[in-house]
Amino acid sequence: MRVCGLYAGLISGVLLAAVPAFAHRPYERAVGTFERNDGVPVVVVRHYVDGIIAKDPVSIQFRLPNGSELARTPHVWDALTQSVGSEIEVYQFRGNWLPVANRVDSFDGYELREITSERRGRSILIHFARHWLRYLIFIGALTLFARVVFSSRDSADRPKRKFVKVFGVAAISILNFLFIYDLLVFEPISPLVVATGCIVILLSVRCCRKRPFRSVTHHPHG
Repeated sequence: MRVCGLYAGLISGVLLAAVPAFAHRPYERAVGTFERNDGVPVVVVRHYVDGIIAKDPVSIQFRLPNGSELARTPHVWDALTQSVGSEIEVYQFRGNWLPVANRVDSFDGYELREITSERRGRSILIHFARHWLRYLIFIGALTLFARVVFSSRDSADRPKRKFVKVFGVAAISILNFLFIYDLLVFEPISPLVVATGCIVILLSVRCCRKRPFRSVTHHPHG
């Protein structure tokens, strides 16, 4: 317990000390441009503000080439854009627990129009289509973590590997803490989905390990 407390204190101190260093000014990233029905191009921009020790909230802003703003969405946890014909749909997620948009707007080149009731169900597909690689990376990391934990349990009765086991489990625990912290605070993916995937993976690994291996022996005829 004392060792765990020291690890937790060390990690917390590092994170708190890093807060001033990570503070930054608002910044922007261009999404693209589209041409509205009168031929005027509209620039789509992702505008971020400082989230301190959390993910930077983002707002989708629509501007003319001269920089004048036509419309913007509030700053939320995550916002995704989708081109639909001559309009741009903006899916806004206020949190990352459920991958369902809290609000959906459609921009026709002039103003935003709310279409949440029509597109909320589709927001789940948009979320997974944009963040599937992040989910794949996390699931792969969780699978590796589960395999290492089970392997360390197998070597518990081997005295020569006791130090390696203790050191390895401590290192994995620290990495796992940082991994979960990054998951919950910085990544636009759903902890509920990842937790469900983790449970499925652990149960699958456990079932595979308990399943006996049956060797097939071929007997010569006659």
